[in-house]
Amino acid sequence: MDISRRGALGLAGAAAASTQASAITIRPMLPDPTGFAPAPGVAHLKYNENPLGPPPSAIQAMADLARSSWYYADDAEERLKAMIGKRLGVPGAQVVLGHGSSEVITSAALAWGKRGTILLPALQFDEPLLYPMAQGLNYRRVAMAPDLGIDLGALARAAAAPDVAMIYLCNPNNPTGMMLKPADLVAFARSLPPCVTLLVDEAYMELADDPTAATMLPLVASGANVIVTRTFSKLFGMAGLRIGYAVASPANAAELKRHRLTISLNAPGLAAAIAAWDDGAFQAQSRAQIGAARRLLQTAVAKAGTVALSSQTNFLFVKVADANRFAAAMAQRGILVRGAWTPAWPEWSRVSTGRLTDVERYAKALPELVRA
Repeated sequence: MDISRRGALGLAGAAAASTQASAITIRPMLPDPTGFAPAPGVAHLKYNENPLGPPPSAIQAMADLARSSWYYADDAEERLKAMIGKRLGVPGAQVVLGHGSSEVITSAALAWGKRGTILLPALQFDEPLLYPMAQGLNYRRVAMAPDLGIDLGALARAAAAPDVAMIYLCNPNNPTGMMLKPADLVAFARSLPPCVTLLVDEAYMELADDPTAATMLPLVASGANVIVTRTFSKLFGMAGLRIGYAVASPANAAELKRHRLTISLNAPGLAAAIAAWDDGAFQAQSRAQIGAARRLLQTAVAKAGTVALSSQTNFLFVKVADANRFAAAMAQRGILVRGAWTPAWPEWSRVSTGRLTDVERYAKALPELVRA
């Protein structure tokens, strides 16, 4: 069971998914002498990591950078910001880099928390708020819709309170994997009082079926009081390198920069991000791998006689008898998944789309353990 870092706050369809993914080249799992990776034989399906790892272009960039890593990487930060801004349609000055997207979300909470209360859905990734909470952040959780979706109506009503400064939500949401309808979210953003900033964490947006149609980046480009955050951890396979960013209006970007927690980002991570940003072949491969594993998981869930929420991410939120007991039973088989997100949702277990061989192990064990 995982109640620590991330817990504080025979299949026809599977065979088809495996066949579709057969053309994808995946590096074999080898013993890791550094101790950073799971031991061979352990299926690590709990933290939404991308098992492809960084693309070869990024690995080469990090190797080339090693001998120059005694320099601070300020110039590389500016280069990456310009690259991101060019693709996303904003000046580089409106891009704020962070030590993962978590840092820019934390920075936003620290900055806007001085102005008032931050609203967030009750069932959502909230780890970036832990430090601001420890500093006395005023926040309120808003109940989910009956289907565990984000209730925009309830958030809109709560946002009418005069003390509200920011709304923080994830789309697609973590841990549910569900995506809000783009038109609904746009209408919600436009309905908010001018003094309320909407922060949309799009960490998983690049894995969605149609990210161009669903992103809130056009609102930022139009000057709306919206901040969008993204990360290199998911699509690009760089969770351990900790590079993320926000895209915001000039005024909001300046406020985020004033509250950034780190002086400078790590040079190897920046080198990898710069190399991977235009590596379209790897990005397509990454989406194909994740899509195949997600379809395999969805088929396995149906075969086991249970349900999972609709997902546009690299994980599923699966209904089981008891998520903590289920995670413990899976761990006995060398398969690591999330236990209950909090005691409020004891029947829901999150599983990531890891390596296909690991996902197949989960699929095989699921029918026996789903009632555990």
